[in-house]
Amino acid sequence: SNLIADGGRIAGALSPYAGVAGLGLGGMIAYSGMVQNPIFYLVLLGGGYETFQRFYNPTRVPRNYYRITPLQRAALTGGYAGLLGALIMAMAANNEFKKPPERLELEKSWDAR
Repeated sequence: SNLIADGGRIAGALSPYAGVAGLGLGGMIAYSGMVQNPIFYLVLLGGGYETFQRFYNPTRVPRNYYRITPLQRAALTGGYAGLLGALIMAMAANNEFKKPPERLELEKSWDAR
């Protein structure tokens, strides 16, 4: 069973080093304290395990597990790029409309009148 679900398998099919890059990025995010959600750390641990197994126990996975055609690889890369773009746009929209807790309390007091 794949602990990271389909995302790890897709990233592994795109490049054997995608897991290493993901662990580096995740490690930087964890070290900086940007994420406090414990699920993030569980996913990071699972990704570390899967990446370690991929390099040090390659016979654990069937030979054709990561084999995809160049067209499929291009489609997956485009899909990931589109997802990344959509998430960046959503974050920008969220930052535009989010309010500090003080403002929300003030608005709540206005609604109570």
